[in-house]
Amino acid sequence: MTNTLTRILKRDQPKAHIVEGMTKLFFQKTGLEDALISIKENRNTRTGRQNNLYWGVIIRQVHHETRVSEEAIHLHLGEEFLDVRYEEVAGKVQKVIKSTTKLNTKEMGEYIDNCILYIQGELLPGFKLDLPDDWKELVN
Repeated sequence: MTNTLTRILKRDQPKAHIVEGMTKLFFQKTGLEDALISIKENRNTRTGRQNNLYWGVIIRQVHHETRVSEEAIHLHLGEEFLDVRYEEVAGKVQKVIKSTTKLNTKEMGEYIDNCILYIQGELLPGFKLDLPDDWKELVN
């Protein structure tokens, strides 16, 4: 078990039993003496499964096929499909690409889908990504 538990709470649903249950589980499983509870807005940011599909499957396979660094592939795909703007810093123009960490689940799904189509079409014609059976549910 990781030392972090996450749960979405709804305004109109009971919460006390959820917090109590998670607290008991945390202390039982970790053996720790202290815990920190933090509540934040649910922004529906990309999921861990989406992130794993993107980095662990797609980026990794393109890296193995091309021997281009994973970081360079990620930056290239970002330039192709994410918001790009230019800002001046100390008299120099700097390119700023929206981070995938700022994408919500729907945006990340669309981004991944665009990346897959681009990789298998324009970037590496004829190359077929080996995608997990459930990948489509992560982009819809």
